[in-house]
Amino acid sequence: MRRSSFFRTRADILLGYIRNTIDEKEPLISDISMKIARENHRKECEQALYKDVLAQLEDAIALKDLGKNEDADAIVNGLKAKLENMIHEEARKNTCPVREFDRTIFPDYGEVLSENDKVILRVIKPTEKDDYLSVSYDYSCMKSAFKEEKFKEELWNDFISENAFVCTIIDSATGSYVGYCSIKDLRKVDWEIAIELKSEWCHKGYGTEALSLFMKKIASITGNRFFRVRVDIDNYASQALMRKLGAYPNGVSEFLLKGEELERFKKENIDLIDDKIRAVADEFCMDPEDILGLVLEYRFDMLDNFQPINK
Repeated sequence: MRRSSFFRTRADILLGYIRNTIDEKEPLISDISMKIARENHRKECEQALYKDVLAQLEDAIALKDLGKNEDADAIVNGLKAKLENMIHEEARKNTCPVREFDRTIFPDYGEVLSENDKVILRVIKPTEKDDYLSVSYDYSCMKSAFKEEKFKEELWNDFISENAFVCTIIDSATGSYVGYCSIKDLRKVDWEIAIELKSEWCHKGYGTEALSLFMKKIASITGNRFFRVRVDIDNYASQALMRKLGAYPNGVSEFLLKGEELERFKKENIDLIDDKIRAVADEFCMDPEDILGLVLEYRFDMLDNFQPINK
């Protein structure tokens, strides 16, 4: 029986992509942090989905070869409906209120936002692309993605997007690149702050100085009192920084894992619970078993913690 070349070509391309995705492995990382454990679990669930899709596509091709076109089409249409539903559900979960924001009240790219004796906060500029990709790579648990130029370009575009406000942290004494702090999405009603430092600048007070200076200046310019920061439950250094700067616990949120995947992660990783995680759970008024796989939400109220400074 002669095969349908159009069906076969599309199916073979998809099969090849799925097989490559299943075979691709992340380099082993010795530090099994909660962030990495959560990402590994997400990958396992993703791999299981790919294998299921692969098996069904192979069945569809076999049926097509036997001339059972209707049965083959039924499998493909079922897969299409399932994937479309997953995409729709993910988009629904990620939908949150947005607003228009005029970012022209901020300094332009490459201009200084604020500075003190320790750090200079300067709005991101195009010549810093390699520095930003480098610090992102250091903190990523998906390092294999950095082999792809498209991924790196999309990551850089997120940094310089009009919807984000990103500042480079510079050491005042040497002019060296330390890292960055940012508002991830200006359109969100509740602004989420992010900060990452190159490893050689960590635990030297730069995060404290930069984040404090950043939020004070943003509050002064915009009148925005509230900021949120999300931290992994075993990132104790960042939790200490939040408390030092006056943030208070404001619940937990899902990240990467949701629904059944999250519940399965909790059951399979209950051995990760130790005294430190129990203390974190107690601070957030939760049971240790329930906090696994989630991220902590901290909230800053600038009116409570800092006096506004002049623009």
